[in-house]
This record gives sequence, C-alpha cells and structure tokens, in this order.
Amino acid sequence: MNSTTFLGYSERGIFNSIVFYLSEHTEKITQFLEVLGINNKTYDDASKYTFLLEPSFSDFGTCDLVIIIENQQNKNKTVIFIEGKVKTMQGYFSLEKEFKKLNNCKEKFKGISSNIFVQLYYKYLLTKVLQKGESNTGFLNIKDIFKKNRNSNRYIGKNEIVKRTIEKYIKFASNYYYVAIIPEVKFSTEDFQEKFIKSLELFEDEDIANIKCANWKDIEEIFADNNIVANIVAEHFVHNKGQIY
Repeated sequence: MNSTTFLGYSERGIFNSIVFYLSEHTEKITQFLEVLGINNKTYDDASKYTFLLEPSFSDFGTCDLVIIIENQQNKNKTVIFIEGKVKTMQGYFSLEKEFKKLNNCKEKFKGISSNIFVQLYYKYLLTKVLQKGESNTGFLNIKDIFKKNRNSNRYIGKNEIVKRTIEKYIKFASNYYYVAIIPEVKFSTEDFQEKFIKSLELFEDEDIANIKCANWKDIEEIFADNNIVANIVAEHFVHNKGQIY
C-alpha cells in the first residue's frame, strides 16, 4: 500500500500540520482553543470552524493563522488572530527583548513589523477600522512608527482576495482575540497583557482580556496525548526539535 508523509519547516510547518490535523480530528479543536485561552462560551459542539493559513491583510500584515468560529446556538462569530514565534536553532527568542526594543523606541527600527507586539497590534487596528466601517486608520491618532510611512495611514487596499477574505470572514465578529504563541514557558497571559498595554497606545481597557499568550510546549502536549498512531503534529515537533522551543 502506498503511503505519504509531508514535513514542514519551523512555525510554518507546525501551523500547517495543526490545521491539517484539526480538520481530520475536530474533537481536538476545543482542547486547542482552551490552551490558547479562548473562553469556551465562544463555541459549542456544533460550531463551524474556518482556518485561514497566512492570510494577507495588506498594510495590516499577514497572520500565521486565523481561526473563525461561528457558534450555531447564538449565531455569534469569533475571530482569533494567531502569531507564532520560535526559538530557532541558531539563536533564541526573548519576549523581554522584543518588549524593551518596542517600549524604548522613538522611531521605526529594522524589524518592527515582525515584533510580536506590533504584529498583533496591527490586527487590533484592523478590527478597529472594520468596526468603524472604514478602510484605513486615518481616524485613529496612532504613532508615526505604526504608520505605513511617516505620514501615511494603513489601508486595507484594493487586492480582491484580501477584500474578499475580510468581507467574508473577518467583518462583523462579536469577538476578536489576539494570540501570541511563544517558545518561553515562563510568561503568562497576564504578563503578556501588561507588556502589551505598556508598549502600545490606543488600546481600550475592555479589549485587554482578549489578548492571550500560549507556549509551544503546551501546544505540543495536547497533540502528543492521544492514541492516534499517525500524528502529523507530533511528527512535525520531532522533525523541528530544537527549532520551536
């Protein structure tokens, strides 16, 4: 009998494997969401899930993974933006370093758009734009370092795929979540929220509970703890050992 195996590199490989696995084993979705810190009132046993892998949001950046939950009981829609960071075999990831670099900056620095706080902040700005029925950040008094250029707003743009994705999946959600998955296990969601507030302006207090932080070790454990022989996620963690956390 023929068999196939696919293996992907680093966080892209892990995210791909998680999506492929969850599409086949939907019973694991709620456990995955719980590890991300998503309230179980958001979903029910009959919820419809849509996964977007690395969707582009034009000036608001791409996203490693977006999960859309449509609750069949209360008809609410929840959108979860997920950004992942890895340790890398050659170096390390430091949330503290990412925080300090952003918190102390007075102007744009190289790599600002790949900073985990900024990546999630751009998605937050996108949701604020959508909630106002706008297409750009012109009505928001954001710092120059978060503008596309020094005096330029961030726009959704004219790309038809981006507009179609936003219109169909992102708009009109009841809840938006912004989740960081990092290699370090010592930081809690509360730690991440505190750093988020200190680093970024224009963040409303009522939204802070929807900022979440999880770690790759806990992600790996929920997929390793099962009796399924061919576990694509576990295989990817083994394949990328030393790269993820």
